[in-house]
Amino acid sequence: MEGPVALLSAVQSVYPCPLFNESNILDAAGHELADSAIANKFYQADNLEVLRILSQAENNPPVKLIYIDPPFMSQIHYHSLKENSSQHAFEDRWQPESYLDMLYPRLRLMKEVLAEDGSIFVHVDWHVSHYVHLLLDEIFGGENFINEIVWCYSGGGNSRRHLQRKHDLIFWYGKSSSYTYHPQHRPYTKGTLERGLTAVKGDKYKLAAEGALLQDWWTDINKILSPTAYENYKYPTQKPRQLLQRIINMASNPGDLVADFFAGSGTTAEVCNQLGRPWILCDNSPLSLQTTISRLARNDSLPFAIYASYAMDKKVPGQETAASTANLKMKEVTIQENGDDYIWLSLGIDYYQPEVLPENWDPGEFASTIEFWEIDPDYDETRFNSRYQLFRPHHQKTSLLPLNILLSLPRCENYKIAVKVHDSFAGQQIQVLHFSLSDFANK
Repeated sequence: MEGPVALLSAVQSVYPCPLFNESNILDAAGHELADSAIANKFYQADNLEVLRILSQAENNPPVKLIYIDPPFMSQIHYHSLKENSSQHAFEDRWQPESYLDMLYPRLRLMKEVLAEDGSIFVHVDWHVSHYVHLLLDEIFGGENFINEIVWCYSGGGNSRRHLQRKHDLIFWYGKSSSYTYHPQHRPYTKGTLERGLTAVKGDKYKLAAEGALLQDWWTDINKILSPTAYENYKYPTQKPRQLLQRIINMASNPGDLVADFFAGSGTTAEVCNQLGRPWILCDNSPLSLQTTISRLARNDSLPFAIYASYAMDKKVPGQETAASTANLKMKEVTIQENGDDYIWLSLGIDYYQPEVLPENWDPGEFASTIEFWEIDPDYDETRFNSRYQLFRPHHQKTSLLPLNILLSLPRCENYKIAVKVHDSFAGQQIQVLHFSLSDFANK
């Protein structure tokens, strides 16, 4: 995708290699650092800007499926659901006119980047479904409307003025009549399994091995309700993997490019990795980017690149202003011999202070404010190549974060190693360590 690269800066590549404790010592052969081809991309930018660039670029691979979960005009200011974090996720306060002014040009551009045989799924709820349906009819044509999927779920809530609102709507449109569709199935109910179909339809009918043909009323996938659920990344509008698995299996083939221009927690990317689809994600929220990096690296994703617009690029770590109160201090680097071709390198975080200090800040407990950290063992000052990512064993902060690591690296005279810390407030800090083997030989 040559066009976007020229206009949006590549600020980071992530080569997932998750490490979960301080005993992670790589073998003497060293971790393989050879670059892999990167097909997957996250754009941290205004999706309108990204869509304009993608629509104007030549020779782009066609996008076969778009899924978006845009703001719902819920009049809520969404924040991270993590403990002791009030990090902004996104603002969802709109008037109907401003909401439509936001969504309309984006949908028009999504149609432009969509392949002729592609389709789009737009996920909304009762706040805006009546508006969005009309927009989609105008842009894609009423003749290309395929389904209005009703996703039903349970959960708390009470109202004395109306029925509880416990469903979302997902509008499915094709760009043409040549869209991909693979019928999906659900398990038969207990009653159907017990009696079979013969009692109703006669002896010539039998239960299908794959289950009952799926209809447009989905009641078998619930929201992520438990705060301790393994899938819960504490992003306020996170959707369950099973929902995206069904949509992507239904409307695309392995190898098809899938895009999500309101990426949120990165569920679309994780599911695409599982199902063998390359992906494009876009979101301008730092919390969205942090959540996506974390969940993909934890799950041994394929490598992916991060692009940022000029404005976003000015905020990348290492370009903080003089007024910044964030502080990252690394321990003194130590090395040990490891044969003729490699060294053992010891790295550790000595102290970290986020830009946003939590209430009752205790410097001795600084590790509690760190979500994870990344290492680029061969920093070239143009982009951060994340080769190692250090996490708690469980993303719910029920265990300790490893603050030290021993790495096996190829021997060379001079080293430039960058460490990037991600904190609980979606902040980032980077520190670059310069040293040479002769520095240690003289000690």
